[in-house]
Amino acid sequence: MNYYIEVSLIKNYDFSPYELWSRIYTQLHIAFAEIKDVNDKVNIGISFPQYRFNQEKGIGFLGEKIRLFSLSEADLQTLDIKKWLDRLTDYVHISSIREVPTSKITGYATYGRKQVKTNAERLARHRVKRGDIGFDDALARYSNVVTTTNLPYIQMKSLTSDQSFKLFIKKQPAYQVENQTFSTYGLSSVSSVPEF
Repeated sequence: MNYYIEVSLIKNYDFSPYELWSRIYTQLHIAFAEIKDVNDKVNIGISFPQYRFNQEKGIGFLGEKIRLFSLSEADLQTLDIKKWLDRLTDYVHISSIREVPTSKITGYATYGRKQVKTNAERLARHRVKRGDIGFDDALARYSNVVTTTNLPYIQMKSLTSDQSFKLFIKKQPAYQVENQTFSTYGLSSVSSVPEF
C-alpha cells in the first residue's frame, strides 16, 4: 500500500466516539460498495492505528483515527471520501492523500471482520425452515454453539433489512501481501496494511 488518507474524530459534545464511528463507517461502507468490482471486492483497505485489545481483560478500543490505504493515489481520489463524509465535517478531520512513510513502517496487520453466532433462537428458526427438525430440538442443538466476543466493534444498521448488528473487528499481525483486495467494509483477514 503506497497511499493513505487519515480520518480523525474531533472531540465534541454532540456524539460519543462510538456514535461517530457508526455514522462514519456506514458512509464508508456505502462508498466502498459504490466502487466494488464484480466480486464485491475493493482495493482500499482500512486500519485503526490506535486499535487496542486485551484478551485477558476482554477490553478493546478502536481509537479515534482510521486510515484508508490504496496502492494508487487515483483509487483514493475516485473514492472521494470528503463527499461521503460531507455531513460530518464538524466531527471529523480528513487529511489529504499522502504517501505511506516507508521509513516509519513498524510492521503490517490485517483488520478482519469477526462474525459470531449470538442468538440460539435465530439459528434454531433457520434450522426449522429446513423441515427436518422441530424447534425445541433445534434450540437444544444450538444453545451450546452460541459464541460471543469482546473484540472492539462498530454498531451498524443494515441498509437492506434495517436490523442493527455489531461489526466486530479483529486485528492480526501479518506480512506484507501483494494481492490487496478488501470487502465493502474495507476489511480482510488476508490482505494487510502497513502500521506506522
